[in-house]
Amino acid sequence: MFALTVSLLAGCSSRETEGEKVSSSPSPTAETLDLNEDESSNLGHWGRAMGSVLLYLNDGNPYYFGGYEANESNREATIRILSSSWNINSRKQLLKQINNLLEEGDRTAFKEEAKEMAAMSKKELKTAMKQLSGDILIHYREVRYNWKTWGSKGLLAWDMCRISHLVQWGHIAGYLSLEEAQALIEPAAKKLKKHFDNWEDVQMNWLDGYCLYATVDRDADGNDYTNRKTIYEKIRDSQPDNEILYDDSMFSGDIIPLQDLSYKTILKELSAKSTAKKSSGKNKTKKNKNDAASSAEAETEKE
Repeated sequence: MFALTVSLLAGCSSRETEGEKVSSSPSPTAETLDLNEDESSNLGHWGRAMGSVLLYLNDGNPYYFGGYEANESNREATIRILSSSWNINSRKQLLKQINNLLEEGDRTAFKEEAKEMAAMSKKELKTAMKQLSGDILIHYREVRYNWKTWGSKGLLAWDMCRISHLVQWGHIAGYLSLEEAQALIEPAAKKLKKHFDNWEDVQMNWLDGYCLYATVDRDADGNDYTNRKTIYEKIRDSQPDNEILYDDSMFSGDIIPLQDLSYKTILKELSAKSTAKKSSGKNKTKKNKNDAASSAEAETEKE
């Protein structure tokens, strides 16, 4: 039991920070951009608050849904980001990744690792951790930290906020309309509202998830965790009185969806294409069987 668990811990390797370390960032226009989301819904507001830090980090405007003006240069830049960082090159791939984050995300593997570590005795865990070093040691320290701090909702905001990044970049890239991008925020916002009651906790959960995902030593000087936390605090402390980005009353109020478009309709595209593919496969099989039967009949006639 002990040897097996130690082997499990030692076998993990750090992962690249796909989707988070943007290599080519789009630049917003110089003008101050006004809010552009559907005023009958608050999904745009939810999405902007969820994606605010990463947008700001990449010169985006967190008070403008999408972060950047939807022009040609920004479209090309966000297409490159989605392709190089997420391997997303189409609308279908974008929707599949969003659905994956909703259903599983990084929180699924985190829970499995955390529970396995929790099942070990203190002595077993201490012995196992002593055998680790470098990124692997940082990784399991972060697993323990996230589990101790957040329990089963560890990495939840990390996964949900990444949906906000994807839909906003996906809109600027041209894979989603403005309305579709806002509608896809709804299931992620619902999960955050169910498990959190303020934006401070959401952002801290996102930051802690980032440390685990990117194998960041939070105690090291000048790390990217500290940089992102400083950005969050800067945005938080400079919110204009007439447009509070991190409005905690959103967690006690209703999530207001778009009137004429549901995220369910958009995500149905995935199951519809899957069904069509299966149907096509069945038709091909049936055709092959019919062709084989016809061929057999022809051979019989020849005989």
